[in-house]
Amino acid sequence: MAEQSEPNSPTIVGRLRSASTSVINYHVQQGMWAATGTVIAHAPSLGELREPTTGGKNITYNYHGHSARHATVSAAADVPLVLTGTTTKASTILEQADNNRANASTDRATAVTKEKHNWKETTQHALAVAWKFITTPTGFLMTLYGLNVVAWGAMLFFLLLDAAPVMDHPSADSVDSPRKKWLEVDSQILNALFCVTGFGLAPWRFRDLVYVIQSQQWHNKSAMKRICKQNESWFRPPKWYDGVDLEAGEEEVKRVTFTGKVAPPTSLWKLNFVVWMMILNTLFQAVLSFFMWHYNRINRPPWATGLFIALGCGVSLLAGLMMWWEGRKVKKIEGPVIIQSNGSSEQESPSFQN
Repeated sequence: MAEQSEPNSPTIVGRLRSASTSVINYHVQQGMWAATGTVIAHAPSLGELREPTTGGKNITYNYHGHSARHATVSAAADVPLVLTGTTTKASTILEQADNNRANASTDRATAVTKEKHNWKETTQHALAVAWKFITTPTGFLMTLYGLNVVAWGAMLFFLLLDAAPVMDHPSADSVDSPRKKWLEVDSQILNALFCVTGFGLAPWRFRDLVYVIQSQQWHNKSAMKRICKQNESWFRPPKWYDGVDLEAGEEEVKRVTFTGKVAPPTSLWKLNFVVWMMILNTLFQAVLSFFMWHYNRINRPPWATGLFIALGCGVSLLAGLMMWWEGRKVKKIEGPVIIQSNGSSEQESPSFQN
């Protein structure tokens, strides 16, 4: 008789359901312009590159490609401290829960004032920081994707300007000329690149729309917590959301920031604006794809391609600009992202835990 499977063993359907839930709950960048806006907002400033203690070669990046600083948590006092390097303990106490913790940390290293790096060292640090960014998963994908868009976009621009008249054979108006054929090839490649973000990120964009509706219509704290985590690089929750970690037994989660300050709540209309711009980007990309795939280069309406490329890129650009503008204000108040470690593992500061 064949052995019966154990009642508690996971089934294929259960595994697929668990995997799909994990994927949809993952926090991804919502588009190329969105990723670019937040990366620029959190990019190291010139002053940070010249800072010898908490800047310079000590600048690192988190998995989203945002500049960060490492911190260690004291085993005795559980107080996070900024590291000044791989061997030197930092001096700036970022958070103290009570007076006992403060007393336990008084014997920690204090701030050491050092002369700022010269321009040669600053340039070296800038190059090193740029390489660190490119070698992060987000930085690598952004660089690869951005170079493709720029290269094929530039080629399309020069083809439209007829920068190579030798391609106008037998004539400039001939549909069989190399220039007209390459215009179609270039347009289809750009459309495919836009489909990667427009359709590939659509499940997470519509997920965020559901979270926004739930959080604002019914003050759903769980939904607000998730939308905050997705947009924590630039968005801070309203006052009615008190930052309670629902999965940790209603215990308050205090934000740990580099400066010890917390940015004020972000206007909810800005969150709505970003989410809806991403939805519109997906919808405009669907219309553009219809014209690109349903028609060929001869009978396609001449106005369709340019119009929906402009609309799709425009709404995505507006969302990226909003995230950049708000992200730079958050960084100005809170400082760079903190990556905490206890000596054996690392995690980002507990701003909005899942």
